[in-house]
Amino acid sequence: MKKLLVFTLLFITSLSLVACDTTPEKLTVDCEIYPTHVDCLEDDPIIDDPIVDPVDEFDPADIGFLDIYYINDFHGAILEDSPDEIGFANIANLLITQKELYPENTIILAGGDILQGSALSNYYSGLSTITLMNEMYFDAFTVGNHEFDWGIDVVTNYFDGNADNGEADFPLLGANIFYKGTTTIPDNIDPYVIIERGDVKIGIIGTMGYGLEYSIATSKIEDYEFALPVPIISDIVYEMRTELDVDIVLVASHDSGNSLNSQLAALTGDYKVNAIFNGHSHSTYAETNLGLPVVQSGGYGEYVGHVRFEFTNNELSTYSAENLSYYTSELLRSPNDLVKELIEHYQLETDPIFNVALITTGEYFTQTDLSEWIARMMRISTGADIGFQNGGGTRTSISSDTVVTLAVLYQVWPFDNVVKTVNLTGAEIKSLMGGLIYDTEITEFDDDTIYKVATNDYTFDKTTNPFIYGDNPFNTGIILRDLAETELEMQSLVYDYFYYDNAIITTEEE
Repeated sequence: MKKLLVFTLLFITSLSLVACDTTPEKLTVDCEIYPTHVDCLEDDPIIDDPIVDPVDEFDPADIGFLDIYYINDFHGAILEDSPDEIGFANIANLLITQKELYPENTIILAGGDILQGSALSNYYSGLSTITLMNEMYFDAFTVGNHEFDWGIDVVTNYFDGNADNGEADFPLLGANIFYKGTTTIPDNIDPYVIIERGDVKIGIIGTMGYGLEYSIATSKIEDYEFALPVPIISDIVYEMRTELDVDIVLVASHDSGNSLNSQLAALTGDYKVNAIFNGHSHSTYAETNLGLPVVQSGGYGEYVGHVRFEFTNNELSTYSAENLSYYTSELLRSPNDLVKELIEHYQLETDPIFNVALITTGEYFTQTDLSEWIARMMRISTGADIGFQNGGGTRTSISSDTVVTLAVLYQVWPFDNVVKTVNLTGAEIKSLMGGLIYDTEITEFDDDTIYKVATNDYTFDKTTNPFIYGDNPFNTGIILRDLAETELEMQSLVYDYFYYDNAIITTEEE
């Protein structure tokens, strides 16, 4: 969404909340914090001694250096949850400050799995996060597997040039994402983008990790496939360097990098890649031991990756890589006012939905505890003999004395997975018990006996699991998160606290 629309939204909101004054309040810069901002200078801006974190002092008029800032696997972590989840307002403070101080020296990238995963992002189908990214000057966004969770068309609509449905100010990248059986990239996804900073042309290639189709619900990925990325990257790099006069090539791949990074680092000459930005595994590293910067920056906004290139006579001379955090960057410890105000608008709009107290936890729940509990909920609510939950479908733990709200349940079960049931043999059930988390009251399953089984649709629909081949499959249409919410509402009427061993109140629906 364009900045003009954002400011209009804020203006209209202020009228409805304050009333009376029809003159929009002028946004001002705090000159004590940003003394070198153009609005704080009496004459033409000359930055003699800027307060910059974490870069050293350079003349921004020269392309003597290039800073690339990077996030991956953000999962809609808009709000500041702890020092380990910095929040978008604080991340914006770093990115906007650096971009406005050094517009010709700064690039900002996102490496996939950015939108899906929190109440405040999911409620708007990711548009709230896209709008905030527009304010933060992002240059490119690589598709991740969780961008497919709502159907990839939901996300690509923000890149279709139609401002009526919300619009990103930056491209969506996925050079190896094809319609199945073709080499056609879906509409509104680009293989790469080329941008210029001073006299330097930078090519940015985005790819999806090979084989990550398996991490996407079957119904959302059945029409698409991800090709081997390295041959595609090599071809694009060669074109960039030999035909498009690109000086620096960056690869942002939603890939853990286990084999990809060494293959890309081995490319030389007209195929050379200058930096790699990974994602998906939520790992944290910033390395140069492969002969180029390689970065992955955790997940949920824990870190902002930072790569610096320095140039001598417009030739790349040195480079460095690091991950910035709340503890290492002063700018990540305070918010950008405009982005904070936008976030507060979204909170005001959604608080009546997401922040109503359901019940307070009386103990610490691990992710496994919560997976077992939701498996029990699926079993009991459907009258099944056993309930299965995949570990990856439960995303976080819950601390003791936590006031559980729908927002908390979104953090635990952010995916809109629904409950399905089917009849399987005991032998088939036993084949699943070693790889999935489950709940049952049956101590021994007979191989030849038929049992009713409940699980979520992500697990159910995988062709490598026996569920889709069983008898009497049934889709209840019940979302796991809604099942948990209803149960906890009922438990609050009976129990003072939520404990793992509280008797389940939900009964089988007739």
